[in-house]
Amino acid sequence: MSHIAILLPKDDLVLQARELAKGHYSIAEIRQIETENAVEEARTSIQNGAGILICRGLQALRIRENLNVPVVSVKLTAQGIGLLLCKAKRLTVEPRPRVALVAVCDMLCDTSCCSMLFGVDLQIFAYRTEEEYEEMNRKALASKPNVIIGGDLTMDMARQAGCASLFLDFSDDSFNDAIQNAETALMANEMNQRANAQIDALLNNTTNGYIQVNRTGRVTKSNDIMLEALECSRDALVGRPLQEVIPGLEKDVIDNVLAGGNSYSTFLHIRYQAMVAILAPIRLEDGQVDGAILSCHKVHRSIQLDPRAEDGELLQGSLTQRTFDNVHHRSAAMAKAVDQARLFSQSNAPILLAGPQGLEVSLLAQCIHNNSTNRTGPFVQLNCASLEPEDQMTALFGTGYKNKDGEVDLGVLGMAENGTLLLQEVDKLSHTVQSNIYQAVRYHRVIQRNLERPVHVNTRIIVSSEGDLYALSCEGAFRMDLYYLLAGLRIDLPPLKKRPEDLADLLQDTFQRLCENLRRYHVITNGGMELLKSLDWPGNIIQINGFLERLVLTARHRSIDETAIRSLYDEMFHPLAREAGPPHPGKAGKASGFWRRWSATTETGPSPRRSWASAPPPCGARSKSWALRSEKSTAFQSRSAVLFAGEMQVSVSA
Repeated sequence: MSHIAILLPKDDLVLQARELAKGHYSIAEIRQIETENAVEEARTSIQNGAGILICRGLQALRIRENLNVPVVSVKLTAQGIGLLLCKAKRLTVEPRPRVALVAVCDMLCDTSCCSMLFGVDLQIFAYRTEEEYEEMNRKALASKPNVIIGGDLTMDMARQAGCASLFLDFSDDSFNDAIQNAETALMANEMNQRANAQIDALLNNTTNGYIQVNRTGRVTKSNDIMLEALECSRDALVGRPLQEVIPGLEKDVIDNVLAGGNSYSTFLHIRYQAMVAILAPIRLEDGQVDGAILSCHKVHRSIQLDPRAEDGELLQGSLTQRTFDNVHHRSAAMAKAVDQARLFSQSNAPILLAGPQGLEVSLLAQCIHNNSTNRTGPFVQLNCASLEPEDQMTALFGTGYKNKDGEVDLGVLGMAENGTLLLQEVDKLSHTVQSNIYQAVRYHRVIQRNLERPVHVNTRIIVSSEGDLYALSCEGAFRMDLYYLLAGLRIDLPPLKKRPEDLADLLQDTFQRLCENLRRYHVITNGGMELLKSLDWPGNIIQINGFLERLVLTARHRSIDETAIRSLYDEMFHPLAREAGPPHPGKAGKASGFWRRWSATTETGPSPRRSWASAPPPCGARSKSWALRSEKSTAFQSRSAVLFAGEMQVSVSA
């Protein structure tokens, strides 16, 4: 709890204040200070817990100009001025003496009737700044008063000039008024502190970043989320102009909002993270603007759309925005795959992505497309495993008939004309379809029974398969000629279990993204994160995404620990958990299987949590994509794919 400190220039004023302060328990400090050291002395009082300072004259002026602390000035009352004028008349024999009073503006009350009431010729020399103090003293002496009233400097100059002087002291009612005002200010300050604490608690438990600025556009407050995003301390942030903190905001825009303009919103980037920024003025009851609030909302990947879409410039399909900058990896195996993909993207030859099927295949294919010469064309993807054998030919190569616009239906191959076609799980296609793919890849033509002649197509083909296509071709399950055609530019994608360095980042990023998308605010404990890294994920990214999504939705507490994770893993993947042999709660005996291995790994330290401010930048190259899914795809797969890829999905029945 803060208190009131009274700082005065003379010992007799200190004694007077101590007598009057009796019974005022909020006053914890009363002491004499020198004017030259007023600022340092006030800073010491603040460090000792003073929330309100009572000072007078030049000392109050200096402290108010240099420190951000409420200062209550001891003011002259009508009674106090009357007593001073009576004392001044006793110092001279003049029947109507000329009296000059030098004081700070905020010390004075209404003196318009003093001359008439007390029979003097009173002149007031008020100053607002320390620079005006000496000048007002010279003007006062130049007026040739019989008596001059003021502070120490005034009395020194009066003695040098041979003029009678009187120290500007205060009556008891001046001190009583100052104490009463200080106690009221202290109460208001405490209420304001409680309100600010409540607001801080609210703002620090949200996923959005907030910055408050004053009337001059300088930062006065920021929540922890914004400090984390800016990678900056609170001390380094407060006091800086907003345009320096957020370079994407122009000073003219800030000045317009602070001048009473409407709220301003824009897209900007903070530490490579795309955000929606809204700058809104803080309006008081009288309509005056008392600063502004900047709120920054992280742009979810699912809504980072190409602005050309609004102008109708995009071809049919959804947007593909992934570039190689979006592929995060620390493992050498994945680095090799990304380097190969970047290199192969410059060729129009087909590419084979061999390894675990799922969302990383789609991500890498999109990166290849956006780095190729076909980046301005559509990106079309089709999971061949979702098609019935009788539907494969039609889905890939169309019907061959013309539509009402006269365009020939060439299936997804025609949709991807001048672009890229991703065929996932290509090993699930029949031999007949494989033969037609061979023709399309080798000779860039489509042969359809309903077509009078072969149709030329210019489509870049990327295929993926989890199975060993070479082994399948040796068994006769896959065409050998097609395999050799596809395997020239082969990229091996390592499974997650062989990339422990990438697993920790993937878990943290996926969890944080799901919390944002689902409007949940949870954190995983260090022990929980270590457990997640130690679990087996045979389903790779799709399995992880589905598990974490359910974990976020079903979490009963803000902090998610290893107990909750272990329980959900047992529930969702019971056969795997049973094979691992987790110990049953409440039963004696040592843990076996996986859970014994987990216990042995918990001694290692947790990986540091990554800031959301370091999320990948939005990609530059943007194009169109189609995501074709069979109605038979499971809801889990569909939902997981949408959440990970962050793309607009178009479901088309084959």
